[in-house]
Amino acid sequence: MKTKKKLLVSVVALMTVVGMTAACTPPDESGGLPAVNWSFKGTQVKVIDSQDEVRGLFGECIPLEVLGGCKDEPYLLNIGFRVKIGQAGSAQVSVTNNRTSAPQDVTVGSTVTVGDAAGGKVTFNGVRPVDLLDLTNTNNHLEIVGTYVWASEEDFVGNGLAADSVAAILKDGLNTTLATADISGLDANSILNLILSNIGNALGIMVQNIPLLGLGDDVLGGGIYIGIGAHGALGSAIDGLLGGVSVPTINIPFDLPPSITGGGIYTFTGAKNFNQTFSGAGGVHQWWMTAGPA
Repeated sequence: MKTKKKLLVSVVALMTVVGMTAACTPPDESGGLPAVNWSFKGTQVKVIDSQDEVRGLFGECIPLEVLGGCKDEPYLLNIGFRVKIGQAGSAQVSVTNNRTSAPQDVTVGSTVTVGDAAGGKVTFNGVRPVDLLDLTNTNNHLEIVGTYVWASEEDFVGNGLAADSVAAILKDGLNTTLATADISGLDANSILNLILSNIGNALGIMVQNIPLLGLGDDVLGGGIYIGIGAHGALGSAIDGLLGGVSVPTINIPFDLPPSITGGGIYTFTGAKNFNQTFSGAGGVHQWWMTAGPA
């Protein structure tokens, strides 16, 4: 009998500890959805017109090595951002700026493949793509990831500190807009419109608060690439709408950060490829980029 009583007391004590542990464990905010890792990066670049060139009387490129020799060192400086719609304070930003990995001496007309560093690879770990039914669980939030691309040419000083400042302002803008938005009860078309309008508002907040930044490496232009963390029927429905929409074009009255003159939108239904031609600072570079599983 004493043995049974001791066993009963032990079981009760164990159950009490388990109950207390469960009470102290934070609720699962994933809604049980699997996580995926996603990335955005440049893969190839073509120098259409050298940014470092010096032209002669008849428009010919003068190959003075001290002035660049009609050869460029192109790379992408990327500001990555992510935010969960309707989750206050969820915005995160990062800057990828490995300019020292830029391909060297790329001549006019040449196309080269770049590595992850020069391509400014941004990785978004732990994204949980949602379908429409998933959004009925209040623990689930549609997450937006994105990349503000600065098509750059390496000179003497990098623009990392300037990008850090811009990233911090963009984070505040995202927390003010998408992080406070509500998509409950909306269909795919309404969700897409809400995302685009709020991204535009966040970028507007960024532009209005940009400080005067010093100019380092030359920046030929900017683009914005937006990933919508949706798959399944919701992702397919949004995919069907993307042919008729475009990212906001925003003219910034400074050399740095660059104006946004192109970009793209994608969902998590599969990898997607982009290309954009950047013209500015006296040069023209065409970049090929990809968004997909990391």
